[in-house]
Amino acid sequence: MRLSLFVATVAAAAVVGTAGAAGPTAGTLSVEGGRGVVTLELRGSVLGLLGSGSLRVTDLSPRDRYQPNVTGRKLVQLRVGPRTVVYRGQGLRFRVLGGSFRIVAHGGGIALSGVGWGWVTLDGEPRFTGDDTGVYSVDGTDCSADPLTCTALPDIPVRIKLGTATSEGSFRLAESGR
Repeated sequence: MRLSLFVATVAAAAVVGTAGAAGPTAGTLSVEGGRGVVTLELRGSVLGLLGSGSLRVTDLSPRDRYQPNVTGRKLVQLRVGPRTVVYRGQGLRFRVLGGSFRIVAHGGGIALSGVGWGWVTLDGEPRFTGDDTGVYSVDGTDCSADPLTCTALPDIPVRIKLGTATSEGSFRLAESGR
């Protein structure tokens, strides 16, 4: 009897102790069949594919151990600054795991999934009125699995926050220069 009372007391104390210690929650982004510009400025991870176009990656935390990985056909890399590389080609596949980055995917066939804290700007570029610019979802559906429940990429730029703030205030991207 005493043992079960002790276990119940410890369990209740653990639940009460962790309830107030909830930290920031990472947000998610899914884009499928995108055409236009998708900009991510976040601390977290991104996996993606760009059918054709350019991918600009700026490392906002250059002193950490995380480096982007980009492959593709006709891949051309151009270093445009100490922390920024522009990749051009076809069938670009990219993986950015950990760290803080600014990623700008511009072109067609954008498919990506991201998780983390930061900001996303979405700007679809239709070729003609009523053209499909792809779909996206924030903190919800995987657009590659269920695109009918996702939202069409907007024709005008829309900025969206990913993740929740900490209890002390908003999250901060490492050395973003802003």
